Amino acid sequence: MKITIRSIAEAANVSRGTVDKVLNQRTGVSKAVREKVMKIADEMGYSPNLAGKALALQKKPIIIGVVILSGEDPLFIEVLEGVKKASHDIKGFGFDIKCCVMHNVTANDQIKCIQKLRKMDISALVVSPLDEEIIRTELNELTLHNIKIVTYNTDISGINRLCYVGQNAIKSGRVAGDLVGKMLPNGGNVILITGYEQIKGLEERVLGFEEVIASNYPNIRVINKVKNVDNDDTAYSNTIKLLKDNKDIDAIFITGRGISGVGRAIKELNRKHILFVCYDKAAETIQLIEDNIIDFSITQEPTIQGYLPIKILFEYFFHSKPPENEQLYTKLEIITKENLDN
Repeated sequence: MKITIRSIAEAANVSRGTVDKVLNQRTGVSKAVREKVMKIADEMGYSPNLAGKALALQKKPIIIGVVILSGEDPLFIEVLEGVKKASHDIKGFGFDIKCCVMHNVTANDQIKCIQKLRKMDISALVVSPLDEEIIRTELNELTLHNIKIVTYNTDISGINRLCYVGQNAIKSGRVAGDLVGKMLPNGGNVILITGYEQIKGLEERVLGFEEVIASNYPNIRVINKVKNVDNDDTAYSNTIKLLKDNKDIDAIFITGRGISGVGRAIKELNRKHILFVCYDKAAETIQLIEDNIIDFSITQEPTIQGYLPIKILFEYFFHSKPPENEQLYTKLEIITKENLDN
């Protein structure tokens, strides 16, 4: 016997409209009723008419909002490419992807983007959240209205999200610490340069790095930690000063943006012996690797970080399939001059 919305409604003792809302992930149903209807639908072996569902959604599309943290950072430009590819792949299924690119990496800019997308009647939000209370409050407000959230690249605690997609930041920091430790077997002095403290992923990279150094390489010292560096000019000026003030720097570890500025300072002061560890595979980074300025760069699959959240939300809304895990980590790869072409 064919299982219909009507038969599920009768078994659950609710209206057909309620069942329709549950099966199509719409608002207006309590959590208890939603779980009851889904349980009965699964037990009865309900299989949706996917062709009919796609036609229905084309009349009233599911809108997914995406916040891009920066329009200037090469990493987030790649993330946007992943979003566009995912949007193309689900074209025709009744989904509409709306993007908002932040002009400045501030809580106010992020709130503006979120609110702009919310006015478009989004059903889900993909966001790289700043770890601030105002952002946490805004995201929790969305979940109260049954707007699903997927975080990417960096995460935030205290919200009810579907999942996180991105690098395991603590692990990547530990990898960087291990590289520095192994390359300086007799110990040495390290400068650590990091970005905005509101970006949890950058703070976690620092945490992972310092954990490994403290536990495995006691002869290595972090002699200076520079925070809130988010552009090449700031990174350059800070690095110039630090290298002039400290003649015995053995390594520099940078967690985020400013890589080109650090490289320029190392070149200018002819300190190429300094071990330089960073992240990602931007054009400037590749050039510095080829010039023997950067020793190691750790990648994180930014295109996948843009693509996968859209695919997860498509599966969630179209096939009623939740993500397999709460954290979906992208691959870590260590790039050197010898494997740039891989």
